[in-house]
Amino acid sequence: MQSYSSVVARTQDQRYQGSADIVIVGNGIAGLTAAVEARRLAPDMRIVMITEQCHPTINTPALKQFATGKLEREQLLAYPVGTERSQRIQVLHGRVEEINAQSKYVCLQGGGYIGYGVLLLATGSTANGLPENLPGRDFDGVLTLHRLQNYLDLRRRLNEVDEVAVVGGGLHAIETVTSLLHMGIQTHWFIRRKTCLSRVMDQRASAVVMKHIEKAGARIHCETEVVGIVGSVGTVAGVVTTYNQLISCQLVLVCTGTRPVTTLAEHCTLPMMYERDRGIFVNNQLRTSVPGIYAAGDVAAINNPQTGVHEIRAQWYAAVVQGCSAAAIMTGQHPSTVPPFGVPWHATRIGELAMLTVGNPLGRAEGSITLADSNKGTYRRLSLLDDRLIGYISLGTARSDGLAIKRLIDEGHSIRALKEPLLKGTFDGRKYFSQQHSTTVIAMTTGGNTSPLHSLYHSPAAPGTMVESMLVALPSSSAGSQSRKLLSYDRKRGH
Repeated sequence: MQSYSSVVARTQDQRYQGSADIVIVGNGIAGLTAAVEARRLAPDMRIVMITEQCHPTINTPALKQFATGKLEREQLLAYPVGTERSQRIQVLHGRVEEINAQSKYVCLQGGGYIGYGVLLLATGSTANGLPENLPGRDFDGVLTLHRLQNYLDLRRRLNEVDEVAVVGGGLHAIETVTSLLHMGIQTHWFIRRKTCLSRVMDQRASAVVMKHIEKAGARIHCETEVVGIVGSVGTVAGVVTTYNQLISCQLVLVCTGTRPVTTLAEHCTLPMMYERDRGIFVNNQLRTSVPGIYAAGDVAAINNPQTGVHEIRAQWYAAVVQGCSAAAIMTGQHPSTVPPFGVPWHATRIGELAMLTVGNPLGRAEGSITLADSNKGTYRRLSLLDDRLIGYISLGTARSDGLAIKRLIDEGHSIRALKEPLLKGTFDGRKYFSQQHSTTVIAMTTGGNTSPLHSLYHSPAAPGTMVESMLVALPSSSAGSQSRKLLSYDRKRGH
């Protein structure tokens, strides 16, 4: 894999002095997508991307496949080698320490500075890890999985271990456990709560997931925490639980979530709205509270239209969409060309089990009702308010049409006629929205009162539109191909 070389222009006082129309801090998928899309929309703008990473942008959802040997390192690249050079995106290797918002420049470690027209913060997230006072947390064999280096280390070790302990109750932990089981490694899974994915799944859904993983061979320890790690000559030999059990293992993999990197919000000369655990607050155009500064990706806290709460959306698809949206706004496109983010959603596959959550499936609004269906290891749950879907959970062998279901919620469609197919997992989003589009066209051509804006929601993406550009920006990967399919249902906005 290619490495970035430090690109440093020095003046006589040994400090880089320059400026760019767009400066992006961070070269994760949100940052690079924003840079590539900005170049498409504004061929003559100068774009600079500053990163502390020594490697190009990678496809982070594929890291587990890389660790287990299914992919090689070169296959992790999110974009082809040389994309930055071919798109005339200048990459600087360095650390931004402060933002001078009044004079519009960023200060680099070592004394350099770069001026900006607009600034995008795409600084990502950092892993929570184990508590600092936990005995044995620094033993060789304790890995907090988050970045490429962590997975390089894991890949090197996996062929030498028989038993592994995985700590965490979220999706990251679930996917890690599944990957280990696929390799035939005995895996202990430690969950602090009674259920997994407790923020987005009810007890029945969690039980389906855990039963599926247990059937695959995992030993699940619910309501159990690791309180210490024992070792031999500084190397992991086992873990001690809250029940004083000593469980043998040679690796401890920590998947306990992430938190946004808000350091630059803290070191900005104008007050920027943020919370350390919730990210930098942005509006629907990804603008922060400081003029000329935007945020996207794992660091950006976006308003959830259902709850009114700002929250980060730490998923690959969300980061790609936000990168495209930030590019459009920063290059001066009309805000109407940027589709709203709508409700959160996430889809993945856990072995043979396809999982989807959309909206607020556990939310309780006055007058809301819940419908559920379970059969032979599958489970689906609908949360409804006045025949409108507000939340959805799907677990089954067939993959549900995630973004189409998200669109049902975002656009407030009545699902009176769709309850049965949604519960049974047979909802065909392409067919449904095609019929809706046909109905709209007929109504418009016969003098109906259907809004022209409504018709835009159901039109195919035309060249040069925001949706079309998002399709182009998605990298070629398994995660990208799924996102491409789903993005075809997203809204098109006219100028």
